[in-house]
Amino acid sequence: MSTPRRAFIMSSIEQYLALIINVTVVATMARLLTPDAVGHAVTGLGIGAIALSLREFVTPEFLIQKAEIDEKDLRTSFTTLFGITVLVTIGLMAVSGKIAAFYDSPELPFFLFLVMMSAFAEVISQPVIAVLRREMAFGTLANIRTVSLLVSALTTVILGMLDFGYVSYGWGMLASAITLAALTAFVTPHSLFSICRPSLASWKVVFTFGSFKGASQAVDRIYETVPQLILGKVMSMTSVGLYNRANTVCGIPDRIIMSAFYAMAFPTLAASVREGKNIKRAYLNTLSYLSVLYWPGVLMIAVTADPVVHLILGSQWEGAILLVRLMALAAVFWFAVIVTNPLLLALGHNRDAFLSSLFSRSVAAMALCSASMYSVVAMALSQFISLPAQMLIALYFAKKHLNFTVAELLAAVFPSMLVTLLTLVGPLALLVANGGNTEMSLLQFGLTLFCAALGWLLGLVTVKHPFLAEVQLVLHAIVAATVWLRRRFLTAGA
Repeated sequence: MSTPRRAFIMSSIEQYLALIINVTVVATMARLLTPDAVGHAVTGLGIGAIALSLREFVTPEFLIQKAEIDEKDLRTSFTTLFGITVLVTIGLMAVSGKIAAFYDSPELPFFLFLVMMSAFAEVISQPVIAVLRREMAFGTLANIRTVSLLVSALTTVILGMLDFGYVSYGWGMLASAITLAALTAFVTPHSLFSICRPSLASWKVVFTFGSFKGASQAVDRIYETVPQLILGKVMSMTSVGLYNRANTVCGIPDRIIMSAFYAMAFPTLAASVREGKNIKRAYLNTLSYLSVLYWPGVLMIAVTADPVVHLILGSQWEGAILLVRLMALAAVFWFAVIVTNPLLLALGHNRDAFLSSLFSRSVAAMALCSASMYSVVAMALSQFISLPAQMLIALYFAKKHLNFTVAELLAAVFPSMLVTLLTLVGPLALLVANGGNTEMSLLQFGLTLFCAALGWLLGLVTVKHPFLAEVQLVLHAIVAATVWLRRRFLTAGA
């Protein structure tokens, strides 16, 4: 099995486990907390995310791109990361009282304190994680991240049951960060004592890489959080909770497919560049694979929004159903966006990676912020403007460096369009047979998913999609494992 394929599989396994854990937490906490309480948690996490985005200016990810690394690089990464975390923490704590008064949320300062303490624990784990990603040690990463996520989930849910309210999320975040720091200290191939010694020997490399990466990340965080922060002030925290949880539900295919790709994309593409491989072909193949997985996923979320919301969030979240349906439909334009940033970073075009993020996120942020002044439904509708704009900008920058034609791009994704249409035939037929009623029993929901899966497989075979080869590899592996297990049982019985 090739290294990129193995990396994707390991990243996917991690994401699937994380998805199961996170959905369990979301489903449980949705029944323990009101949408208003969830809105307060989202606001606190958003403020923390914006503040901590400044740390991306000294991101340890420069360790992935460098041809060779040594201990001075690791020590510099730790030192700069620790220094900026101290500054961010002091600044945020100084204004936390005013932020709490602005949002009428008295528990917010303590919540932000927990977020900042989590950031200090991450100072130890982040450089080690960058090294593990560089070495394609995704199996090790999957293990330690899953354990830390389990600790976070248990902490959050238990404290939620004990009526800690939305602060449960802060304690869960801190428990996760401490666990991850301890585990990375255990698995690191380098001396932790040496890594934690102060040094600025490689500061030029850190800031050269991080200057554009940090600016890009700051723009991303503003795009993701500021519209919700405005919504929380102009409308209500309940609106924030509904929007965030709707985003979480329609983001399930993203978590299954795109997040796994993003975790290994930059290291894999960077390795391909170092080895002189055909990056254009790799990029177009990636778009082909992602689209055939992602498009059916998000469109099925749109079709089954009603039962999915009731199953995951519960009856008190019915206001999120329309939001999920709208946001899932708009998400079909997202597939190309996530590929571009890792591509540009791998090619060493950090400036263009920043500009791509700046332009696309600025357009999207303006649309979302403007919409947040009206209603949460307007925010969902604005994604039909923001996501297509981001896709076009991403494709422009990718085309600039890879010189692919529009015909080559369409040739890569057109088979995925056909597969997606065949995936939807069965579910839409069942919907028509149900009189257009989107409410489904558990049996109807299961039948809808079965028809979608069958249509997807038939689509792969019918159009001879390139991803069919990956499915065949999985089937061969399952058959081989079944034969091996049968022999083991027969031998044991003898």
